[in-house]
Amino acid sequence: MLPNRTISQMRHYVEGCYAVVVIMVLTQGPVLKIWRTAELYTSVPITPTHQMTYLLIQIPALLVLANRVSLPQKLNKPTSVLSLFLFWLLLSTFWTHLSRYTVIDATTLAITAFVGVYFAKSFSNREMIIITCIAMHIGILISYLGIKRNWSESIDPNGNWMGIYFNRNSLAPVVMVGMLTLLILALEVVRNQSGSYRFASIALIADLLILDSHIFVKTGSLTSLLAAVWFVAIWCIWTFVRNQKLLKRISSRNLQKFVYPIWLAASIFVCWIGFSFAQPMMKLFGKNDFFSGRGAIWHFNWTGFLERPLIGWGWMAAWSTPEFLKRDLWWTVVGAQWSHNGYLEILLGGGVVAGLLFVLYVTWSGYMKVEQVCELKYGQWSFSMAAFVLVSATQESFFVGNHFLWALLIACLTNNPTSDRHHLPTNAQPNI
Repeated sequence: MLPNRTISQMRHYVEGCYAVVVIMVLTQGPVLKIWRTAELYTSVPITPTHQMTYLLIQIPALLVLANRVSLPQKLNKPTSVLSLFLFWLLLSTFWTHLSRYTVIDATTLAITAFVGVYFAKSFSNREMIIITCIAMHIGILISYLGIKRNWSESIDPNGNWMGIYFNRNSLAPVVMVGMLTLLILALEVVRNQSGSYRFASIALIADLLILDSHIFVKTGSLTSLLAAVWFVAIWCIWTFVRNQKLLKRISSRNLQKFVYPIWLAASIFVCWIGFSFAQPMMKLFGKNDFFSGRGAIWHFNWTGFLERPLIGWGWMAAWSTPEFLKRDLWWTVVGAQWSHNGYLEILLGGGVVAGLLFVLYVTWSGYMKVEQVCELKYGQWSFSMAAFVLVSATQESFFVGNHFLWALLIACLTNNPTSDRHHLPTNAQPNI
């Protein structure tokens, strides 16, 4: 009979493989590709089939989470605010004109959010980096194979690569997250491995980075570029802060009282400056419109929010509501199906109430998470990946159910008790 520790390790390994499958599926491309033939050859709407596929994949995570975490722990502090935010969006079913959209989209948003909580309660930062890296590269490699074999709809009419994701702006985040996780793993290999395994690992990572870079350029998408820059910047900033705390130059009290608020305010200011000057900078590289025509959609979205500022139009319902689409300047957004901005989507769907709850959740979660960011191995991952999602959401509506970036955001903002064993040793030296 196997010892209990071995059984536990095997169970955790199987759970890690399951997590890879979940994140890969939530990149959405694999599910859309699997059911694409059925969609083309049947008159029956295929969307319920997509939704059921996502649901079946995520249900085991919710069952494990329910068994792993007691009810008081589920509703502790920031998680209770997240629950209120999700409940409010579900409640918007009652005042929207298209409740059949809202009830489904709000429910899937909640399901994927708690899948993110499951990730945080089940895996360490290092494990999540590896799991995410593998999940991304399964989709990347399948996409590359499809492009090279001329699969239908793998390249758009403009020659931009889409792979199995049917949209260049859906492939680009997958590739960029894959690249960023590879870079983190490269740092670990350089620092910790030796001998022939080190050379083989570096060679594999280098090959994948070259492939990822090539695919990202071929997508022609810029939506993830600024987010990637911000990811690297946040990683460097919190590496410095971690080292200062390790050298006892910053106390835990000052970390929450001064460092986090100053960093948060500075981050918001820098993001505002970055977006203000993004357009002029892109013209230097021959790009006339950094936002790819989203300005008209955002303006139309904003005026729609101002018509129902308190409670909104119902989660993800506005763009299917005739009253919303018949407003002034409707001709500037013909064909648009969503806001192409996660924050405007929240305001449009749930009004100021939803916006305030979301901001409170993100900022409070960061405040509660900051000590783990400085003490746990690869703690920088939490803030860096969260920043990547938050910046990416300024260009696309990534705060939606059944999407891997939404799950990763929640995972990164949730405290992870299982990571206690990954504390930095007390005699550790400053490191990356």
